[in-house]
Amino acid sequence: MHLLFLDESGKPDSPAFAVGGVAVRADEWPELRAIWEATLTRAGWPLDKELKWHGTRTGEVPPEVADAVFECLAAAPITCLVCVLRPLAGKSAHPDLFATPEDTYRTGLTFVAERFERTLERVDSYGAIVLDSRERESDERLRRFFDGIQRQGTQFMKLERIVDSLLLGPSHHSIGLQVADLVVGSTLAAQRAPGDASRWHKQLLPRFARHPDTSQVEGVGLKVFPDKVRMEEPPPTKLFDV
Repeated sequence: MHLLFLDESGKPDSPAFAVGGVAVRADEWPELRAIWEATLTRAGWPLDKELKWHGTRTGEVPPEVADAVFECLAAAPITCLVCVLRPLAGKSAHPDLFATPEDTYRTGLTFVAERFERTLERVDSYGAIVLDSRERESDERLRRFFDGIQRQGTQFMKLERIVDSLLLGPSHHSIGLQVADLVVGSTLAAQRAPGDASRWHKQLLPRFARHPDTSQVEGVGLKVFPDKVRMEEPPPTKLFDV
């Protein structure tokens, strides 16, 4: 059994937006928690205080704490899956996928769910998705959407190994959601400009899902959509309607 902790970074109506997170095998969860808590304790960060990607940008999270955390995640038992979307660039070629901010979010969620399904197939496992809770009405719409693609499948596959609906909860009570926030935030920021985010993202690359035959990360653990090739292709059909 695997859990995929999912988060987002950026705004879905901006030039770049990311959805993704980290998959953890259930029996390796205690190892991740032990590594996380030991790292924060050594760095002097309170275990009961949420550690957010935004804090690494504002200075709330000191650089030495951020360095320690990303170093520990680079050795942690996690598999990273991130989709970076370019809504403004994609609207003309793929209007249905980026028509509204909610459509953009659903597009990212679908792409990540497909990659999680493939990961589960490769290791012959089943999994569930844990998502940071937002507003109640938004959470309910997202649940209905995800229930739909579970029943009907996406354009490309059936999600037969992802069990139940989305599990929603507050990030400040979840180590997994905090880790997802750091992975997705650094991945999106690394696409924009060199700096700490790019350095941390490179540290995490060995933890990203890879193609079993080619070891390629692009399109597997990290999907950027649309890219230049995709923008020249005909748009896919809409993923699902609610």
